[in-house]
Amino acid sequence: MNYFKHHRLTHGDKMDSNYSICKIPTLSQVVGDLDTFFKVKELEKDPAMSRFVPMAYKQTRQWKKIFEPDFLKRFNGLMIKGADEIRTVFTASFPHIEILQKFISQSREGDFIFLHHPIPLECGDPEGNLGRGFLPIDLLLLQKVVEKRLSIYSCHAPLDYNKKISTNRAIVEALKARIESEFLPYGNGYAGLIATINPISTDDLIVNLKKIFGIPYIDFAGKNVDRITKIGIVAGGGDEVVYSQTAKERGAQAYITGEIFSHYDSDWGKQNIAKLKKYAKTVDMSLIGVSHAASEFLVMKTQIPKFLKENFGLPIIPLAQKKWWV
Repeated sequence: MNYFKHHRLTHGDKMDSNYSICKIPTLSQVVGDLDTFFKVKELEKDPAMSRFVPMAYKQTRQWKKIFEPDFLKRFNGLMIKGADEIRTVFTASFPHIEILQKFISQSREGDFIFLHHPIPLECGDPEGNLGRGFLPIDLLLLQKVVEKRLSIYSCHAPLDYNKKISTNRAIVEALKARIESEFLPYGNGYAGLIATINPISTDDLIVNLKKIFGIPYIDFAGKNVDRITKIGIVAGGGDEVVYSQTAKERGAQAYITGEIFSHYDSDWGKQNIAKLKKYAKTVDMSLIGVSHAASEFLVMKTQIPKFLKENFGLPIIPLAQKKWWV
């Protein structure tokens, strides 16, 4: 529904640039439309965040007093409820400290941030430090969000598999590729896409990806290919052998994901990266990692702002991380 309507000026209304009167959408309207579009209520609980959020907060129960009751069941949707009138929507992939500090300092009462992940994630840097994995949001920052009456909305799995707006479809759109099929069952859909692309070499594809995602370098394994015409895409954590194997079986000559290796400072990370590196030596396709956070921020910079602007006429501010490989 489009709430950008002409009507009599009342409290809570504003003037647009053409001097027409525009209704300020309410929190319940925005949340209702997002829940409907992404079919949030149709997913009983997020397959990943229902495990990782409680794990991140295992040392405290304070988060259960702050997060909305329905979020505590589904781990998607409205996470923190603020004031009812929204004037600006912010978007981000992860709620890292720098992102929430920007949101709190740049926002006004009632403003809203749309996140992909409800908690921060350190995935590690292929040229730097290993990551600590999922982390809790700093309690002081959560308290500031509550005190300023701001809202936080998170959409994880439904944003990965939605058939119109998704983390993967944003990548397809940026590469001017064409979706051929889906793979990797996840939640109520699929978290992977196979797409055809105009012929391109691995080297040129990497140049394009660095520009699209704003990253200084990629994580690479496998082989350079002179003529790539089909790609597999899994935004976010694609560091499982079976994912790229499936893409290969579907005819992909390149596999694009957030993480091709598990650069985590944990026993699981060390075991999985050893398995992945062994596999990478045998594969004859290009395996390309663009960072977990950057791969999932693209939709927050392109498709989500367009959707929100068209439906609510609100200013949108995407919040990018200073460093994507964290």
